[in-house]
Amino acid sequence: MDYTLNKKNTVVNESAWKALKKFVPLLSGERTQLIISITAILVNSSANLIAPALIGYTIDTYITTKNINGVIIFSLILLSLYLIAYIANYIQIRVMGQVGQHILFKLRNSIFSKLQELPIAFFNQNKAGDLISRINNDTEKLNQFFSQAIIQFIGIVFIIFGASIFVVVLHPTLGLASLVPAICLLILTQPISMD
Repeated sequence: MDYTLNKKNTVVNESAWKALKKFVPLLSGERTQLIISITAILVNSSANLIAPALIGYTIDTYITTKNINGVIIFSLILLSLYLIAYIANYIQIRVMGQVGQHILFKLRNSIFSKLQELPIAFFNQNKAGDLISRINNDTEKLNQFFSQAIIQFIGIVFIIFGASIFVVVLHPTLGLASLVPAICLLILTQPISMD
């Protein structure tokens, strides 16, 4: 039987959703941390969306009329908003870092258990360096995905939708005109991403 890891012309045609479904069992026991992290992401993104609106309101209402008290009050509100965003960002990074470490631990344990079950022929056909490299590098990439990339993805998606809503609410015609190219790109790239 052929146990070679480095086979040429091996094409894995698997969608991202199918691959993510395989990681759902690794997320068992992390539900509370995920809820805390997603809540922190939403708080951070909301604060980052509200801050420019507050700055615009302050400029339009208080700076143009030279009302120093209003500027000071809204500066303090803005400072507290940025402080809330900073704390939420710290919480999400800390919690998702722990989730990533737990997932990495579970994944490496399951890989080690699988390696214990493999026949001697597998180890004869594959170099120890290749196995160690795959175990360390690939699992570390998954750790980075769960601890960093997924946080950034959720935050960016929320900011994009929130900014789109803000733009449309502030000036409907200009907002819709600015969103048309994004919608066209989404429609055009959809068939390409399905392949």
